[in-house]
Amino acid sequence: MARHVRRPSASSRRLGCVLLAAALAAHEVFAQDAVAPVATSRLRALDEKSAALLQAGNARSATFRRLTQAIERSDLVVYVKTHQLNLPGQLQFVSATPGGRYLRVSVRVPGLDNDLLPWLAHELWHAVEIAGAPEIRDRVSLVRYYERLPGGFRAGGTAKMERMETVEAQKIRTMVFSELHGF
Repeated sequence: MARHVRRPSASSRRLGCVLLAAALAAHEVFAQDAVAPVATSRLRALDEKSAALLQAGNARSATFRRLTQAIERSDLVVYVKTHQLNLPGQLQFVSATPGGRYLRVSVRVPGLDNDLLPWLAHELWHAVEIAGAPEIRDRVSLVRYYERLPGGFRAGGTAKMERMETVEAQKIRTMVFSELHGF
């Protein structure tokens, strides 16, 4: 007795092909954009320039190395990206899960490494500040933290993008700049 096998309709096959193509394309995009972590698994470069900056910072600055080591010991995962920005650097709280907290650090390009590295260190200091404050689990708790932090202040911004700053982050930028220039 022959069994009747029901064949998927042409529209079902097309939909399946479209979904498969989309999944493969998404995988390819993420595979191209992701760059192997440099020096630590918790600092993850999202582009080649970021990977080069992380490597150069760790090689050339003791302060930069201390920042990356502090992040490595934390529950944070910090994605580093270079792209065109209005500000020289920026940190965004991405999300929190039971397993960790996720941040994105961006540095403005184009620029010379000796100018970009101090700004990257400045933003990594903010990540270290967040690492030391486990109560920060979202953007609202991040803003509250900086509002009450001694030496922290609001530098302006909008409801969508708060601009917070600390004196310590500014000192870190100056220290890394001095180390890079031999001052």
